[in-house]
Amino acid sequence: METIGTSAQEDENIRYSRVLRPHRSSSERAVKIVTAFVLCLFIPTGTIFLLVGAWPVFGFMGLEVIALIFALRYNHKIGSAFEAITITDKEFRHSKVSHWGKRKLTSFQPQWLQVRIDEASQQLIAGTHGKRVIIGKFLTDDEREELCNVLIEEIRRLGDVRHNGT
Repeated sequence: METIGTSAQEDENIRYSRVLRPHRSSSERAVKIVTAFVLCLFIPTGTIFLLVGAWPVFGFMGLEVIALIFALRYNHKIGSAFEAITITDKEFRHSKVSHWGKRKLTSFQPQWLQVRIDEASQQLIAGTHGKRVIIGKFLTDDEREELCNVLIEEIRRLGDVRHNGT
């Protein structure tokens, strides 16, 4: 999780902003290195099996290598998805961007917003008036609980500012 900023002097008077990204242990470069390593192992080994007449082994090894490379690349691709949370004086915005670049924006009025962790599913849910959104499915339980507490505190502070007139 990374905090974008908490400036109170911008156009919309942003009180809180955070971008959530799934944890990924490999970079694009690491995926390319592993792919090259697997291919360097497969080509000589597969060629030996092909030369000795065990061509079905060559075919199945090829399918396994293709499946492994696809899985590595797909796993890296879905790691590019992210969620952005912004709280302003008048709005709570949750923007979810898929790994394909598709964006879904949900907004709520913060004075009516309830943020909680659902006990049955352990999901962080924000919503009001029958409309809700699940936040940070990919977060660990501790991160989800910390984010829930931060969001509750930020919304409470916003309510305090409104009631005190500051």
